[in-house]
Amino acid sequence: MPVWAWIGGGLAALAILLVGLFALRRRRVDEYDYAEEPYVEEAYVEPVAVAPVLEPLPVAAVAPRKEPEFLRRTETAAAIEPVAVAPDEVHIVNSDADEVAELTAGTPPVAERPWLEFAMRPVRAGTNVDEALVEIELTVGNSGTVSAKNVRISTFLLSSDPNGSEMERVLINPPVDATTDPVTIEPGEGKRIDATLALLKSDMGEDLPASFRPIVVADARYTLADGSEGRTSASFEIGVTPEEGEGLDPIELSRSSMSDNVGAALHGQPQHA
Repeated sequence: MPVWAWIGGGLAALAILLVGLFALRRRRVDEYDYAEEPYVEEAYVEPVAVAPVLEPLPVAAVAPRKEPEFLRRTETAAAIEPVAVAPDEVHIVNSDADEVAELTAGTPPVAERPWLEFAMRPVRAGTNVDEALVEIELTVGNSGTVSAKNVRISTFLLSSDPNGSEMERVLINPPVDATTDPVTIEPGEGKRIDATLALLKSDMGEDLPASFRPIVVADARYTLADGSEGRTSASFEIGVTPEEGEGLDPIELSRSSMSDNVGAALHGQPQHA
């Protein structure tokens, strides 16, 4: 083999050896660097909640609360306007025998004819937001010696009657639907009218006082033997019975409430014809 071939082969083997040594040294250096590098654990930081930043919302203008009209009324308001209303509900039933006996116990001033008398018992009275209400039982008894035929009984509620003329006006022109169907009342017997009367506060004027005294008007008309008309009419003031003392307290308009503790007082004198 020529000498140059030996030389070339030796140089090739030397080159391969140098490459292997370089690669081995590089691997050792990398392993050393990795093994000697210190491990540092990062500190854990607790997350902190941050309140979101919100833009303030526009505030809408709010109108002041409007109190109901009946809460703003005072005792110094003007007088209630006279208003008459017919009952919302009317029922005719037979009267209690003892109450009729007491009502007809007296001797009528005119003989040989019917003679009707009234007894008023309010059941409840008061107000709601819109109305003044009175529930009544009106007993009509015949204390005469002759049957009262074709008896037509009317009941209606008056808001006020300052000079007594309002009752006369409504008796001449009673409210529509205030009269019951005709009935016959025998001597010593009677009929009872159960009625609910409601009066709108708005009909009594703009400036209402804190309380008022409603008046219930009762009217009974019947046919006499000669064909003429007999008649009895009366009015009753309705109020709350006081816990102490006598008389009747007015019914409040300034708040909504119904009372069972109510009574009636004769307003003026009954009229007979």
